[in-house]
Amino acid sequence: MPRTLPHWRVLALYALAWTFTVPPAMAETRMWIKKDGGIRRTCPSMACGTVGRFFPGESVLVYESVDGWSRVSTYYSAGCFEGRSAYVEEGPNRCLPENGIRDGEFAEWTLSDMLSPADVDEAG
Repeated sequence: MPRTLPHWRVLALYALAWTFTVPPAMAETRMWIKKDGGIRRTCPSMACGTVGRFFPGESVLVYESVDGWSRVSTYYSAGCFEGRSAYVEEGPNRCLPENGIRDGEFAEWTLSDMLSPADVDEAG
């Protein structure tokens, strides 16, 4: 008869394996849109499509920053139909990686210069 592990050891092994499959929590930083506002884009480039504007003083979470750009949303559906995003208001709207749309999803990006670490209403 084959030898089996005690029940508690099996559970410990499963728990250890689980810790390596769960992605680490992303660090988020709360920032505020400066008085001149900002544009929401599908990727960190001026060449990417525009999906809206921020209001001055609007609070956002920054999930990551890359080369002067900040990602201010999680990834969500780009509403792709016939290869084009329904959410892009201006500029390139193709559902392509070079426009920041991968597997039918994108995140919102804005220039990091448009963000302030303090609420613009409180900072004056």
